[in-house]
Amino acid sequence: MRRIYTLLTVLVLVALVFSGCGAKKSGTSKSEEIQMSYADQPVQSTSAARSVSNSMEMTKGSLESMDRKVIKNGEIQLEVKDLKHTANQIFTMIKEYGGYIQSSSTRNNERQIFSEIVVKVPSSRFEEFFGRLKQMDKLIYDSISTQDVTEEYIDNQARLKVLKAQEERLVALMDKAQKIEDLLKIENELSRIRNEIEQIQGRINFLDKATSFSTVNIGIKQPLVSHPAAGGIVDGIFYNLKDGWGAFFKLVVDTVQAIAWLSPFIILAAIIILIVKKNKKWGTFINFWKKDKK
Repeated sequence: MRRIYTLLTVLVLVALVFSGCGAKKSGTSKSEEIQMSYADQPVQSTSAARSVSNSMEMTKGSLESMDRKVIKNGEIQLEVKDLKHTANQIFTMIKEYGGYIQSSSTRNNERQIFSEIVVKVPSSRFEEFFGRLKQMDKLIYDSISTQDVTEEYIDNQARLKVLKAQEERLVALMDKAQKIEDLLKIENELSRIRNEIEQIQGRINFLDKATSFSTVNIGIKQPLVSHPAAGGIVDGIFYNLKDGWGAFFKLVVDTVQAIAWLSPFIILAAIIILIVKKNKKWGTFINFWKKDKK
């Protein structure tokens, strides 16, 4: 009997010891929980980085199944007989294809008028629009460049998803924070995460816009003076006379303008030369007078 009582006593004591330890653990304060949670952030960040890597590996398999994200750019130069008429045709085409003009400029000289138009057209109709441009008048130059950004787009989406999950977790920690020190740490980390989210979201928006609309740079040139290559001898003589006299008068005008621009410097140089010459004559007269006096 004594052995039984002793065994029961030992069991009761052991039970009391374990219950006391459990009470201490359950009595941990909320502030300590926040500190422990925040202390675990590097580990969570590591796991987040692993989840980003896993997400990227998973999404790479979907590259073939999804629509490609491709940035298309084109450049073309045309030589036309009537620049205004061709420009109006291009403006009509832009409306027809659902595009818009980003910028337009025109400049001219004695020999030609040149216009440059930067156009945005839907990427789905880029090839058709560019093909019609190549059929207009005389084609001088054309080029097309493409950039596949599908993988970058998917990677950014995966990173954005992980960062938003981290943002939600930090907001939940802020509600539990009781110490100012903990609150400041969480706010700093939250600010950094949100800044990354804005940057990545901005890049995604840019890629969406760049792949939705393609850019076409259109150069249109209209010569004002055409050489009579297929004309007769008389036409060639008159053309050369006109061109030669035009170049001569242009040279004369340019020379007169250059002299007019240099006139202040020429006048200043002339004054300096006169002063130097006068001083030399005056110095010679003084030396001669001194010798004669001796």
